[in-house]
Amino acid sequence: MPALLRSLPRPRISSEWLSIIVSAYLLVFMNATFWHKSANYLSGERVALACLAVGLFAGFVAILVAFSAKYVIKPVLIFLILSATASAWFMDRFGVVIDSEMIRNAAETTGPEAGHLITPAFLLHITLYGILPSLLVVWVEVKHRTLLRKVLRNLTVIVPAVLVLAGAGATNSGTFIFNIREHRDWFRSLNPIFPIGAALSYVVKSTEEVNIKAEPIGLDAKVSDAAAPGTRKPRVTIIVVGETARAQNFQLGGYERETNPELSKRDIFYFKDTSSCGTATAVSVPCMFSRYTRSEYSHAKALATENLVDVLGHAGVRTEWWDNNTGDKNVADRIGSQDFFRMKDPRYCTNGECLDEIMLDKVDGWLDRVKGDSVLVLHQLGNHGPAYYARYTDAFRKFTPDCRTVEFKDCTTDSITNAYDNALLYTDFILSSIIDKLKARDAAIDASMIYMSDHGESLGENGLYLHGTPYLFAPSQQTHIPFVLWLGSTARAQIDMACLNARTTEPASHDNLFHTVLGMMHVKTEVRDPALDIVGNCRLAGS
Repeated sequence: MPALLRSLPRPRISSEWLSIIVSAYLLVFMNATFWHKSANYLSGERVALACLAVGLFAGFVAILVAFSAKYVIKPVLIFLILSATASAWFMDRFGVVIDSEMIRNAAETTGPEAGHLITPAFLLHITLYGILPSLLVVWVEVKHRTLLRKVLRNLTVIVPAVLVLAGAGATNSGTFIFNIREHRDWFRSLNPIFPIGAALSYVVKSTEEVNIKAEPIGLDAKVSDAAAPGTRKPRVTIIVVGETARAQNFQLGGYERETNPELSKRDIFYFKDTSSCGTATAVSVPCMFSRYTRSEYSHAKALATENLVDVLGHAGVRTEWWDNNTGDKNVADRIGSQDFFRMKDPRYCTNGECLDEIMLDKVDGWLDRVKGDSVLVLHQLGNHGPAYYARYTDAFRKFTPDCRTVEFKDCTTDSITNAYDNALLYTDFILSSIIDKLKARDAAIDASMIYMSDHGESLGENGLYLHGTPYLFAPSQQTHIPFVLWLGSTARAQIDMACLNARTTEPASHDNLFHTVLGMMHVKTEVRDPALDIVGNCRLAGS
C-alpha cells in the first residue's frame, strides 16, 4: 500500500456497504456501452429503463454481498474492478462483445499484436478506473462479524435485493424478453458479468480440449491419375489465407476505390457473395480447413479431426504451411510449417512483426524445388488492426491522410478507412505477384491460386471497430469476405469457363475450401463432397 494511504486514518466500513458501493461503481462507470444500448433499445420505455437500473443494481448487490466474508471480499472486489475496467475499455472504445471465442482469440495472439492494443491511453484508463479504486478497497478497514451474525447480516441484504430484482424483471417482463430476443448483443455487454462468464466458459472448454487427439480422415485419398508419373505437369496450388479483409472494400466487388488495380489486370475469378465461418482468426482458420460446414463446426471437432492439409498428405501431395500471423491454430500440427512472424529480417520486420512480403520473397525458391504435386498455404498478416498503417510500405500510401496510430479516437473515420484500404492495396500486390510467379512457370507446372480472407472488419459502422462480434449478430462487414481464384492454362483447359463465371455470382463460403482444393488437386476420397467443390462442378467431362 502506498505510504500516503498508510499515513492517513483508515475509514471503517461494513462489508455489506463496501459491496454496495462497488456495485454502484461497476454498474454506473463500467457499463457505458450497456446503458447506451439500453437507452436505445428501450427508447420511450422510461419505466422499463428505470426498473432495469433498479433491478440490476439489486442484482449486483446480491452477488457481491454473497462474497462479503473475511479474506474473500477484498480479492473478489479487486478482481471485479480490474476485469471490468479492462473489458470496458474494449467494449466502449471498439464496440466489441467479449465472448468465449473473443477470449480464445486474445489468448492465442502474439505479443506484438497485443502490444497494438495495450497503449498509453489504455494503461492510463486502467490506472484511473481500475488500480486507484482497487487501492481504495485495499485501504479501507472492513468491519467483520462472527460467522453466524455475518450469514444473517448478508441474508438481510441478499434476500430483499433478489426480491427487488425479481420484481423489476416481472414488472416489465414482456418488454425485456422482446428486446433480448430482438437484440442479442444487449445483455452480452453487461460488464463484468458476461466477460467473466465468457472467460470461465473458455477455461472450461480449453480444459476439456487438452487431451483431444485428431482422428485420421481421408485415409483412402489418392490422386486420380497418380498411376501415370511423368505424363503430366505437377499440380501446384498456393492457398493464401487473408487476414481481416472485408469484401465491401474490394474493388473487384464494386468498391469505388482502386484497391485491386493489379488483380483487376489478371485473369481471375472473383466470388462476390462469400461468407466466412467466423469473425475471428481462432474460429475461421481451423473451420475453413476442416471438413465441417459452419453449421456443423466446433473448436473441439476441429481438434478431434484431421483437416484438408492432412488429407492432401494422405494422397501424397506435398503440403507446407507458412505463417506470418498468429500461428496455424493447430491446422498444420502434422505437416511442415514455418513461422515467418518470428523472423527478424530487417528488410521486412520491425517491432516483432513482418510485412507479408517476407513470405513472397521465398516463394520463388519453393517453386523451384517443386518435383511433384504440392500445396503451399500462406497465412497473411494482411489487414490486421488496429495498426493498419503498419501493414504496408510507403509505396502503397495511395489513400491519404491515413491513420498512423492505433488510437482511433485521434483519427477521422476517413483516415482509418484510408489506412485500411492501403493495406488492401498491399495485399493486391502480394496476390498479383504470386500469380505472376505461377504464370511464369506455366510450362512446367499446372498452377492455381486461391485467396480467401478469414473474416472481415468493422471500420466504425454503428460504432463497431475491429472484428470478433458473435456471428449471430455480426454485421456483414465482418462476415462478407473476398474470395479470389486464379487458374493456370492447364487447369483452365479442363474447365467450362462460362459455368465458372456464372458460379462467381452465386453464394460461396469457407465451407467450399476443403472440397474445392481436393478437387483442384484431383484427390479422390470419401470425405470430399462434390456438391461443395466450386471448380469441380464446372469441370469438363473426361478432365
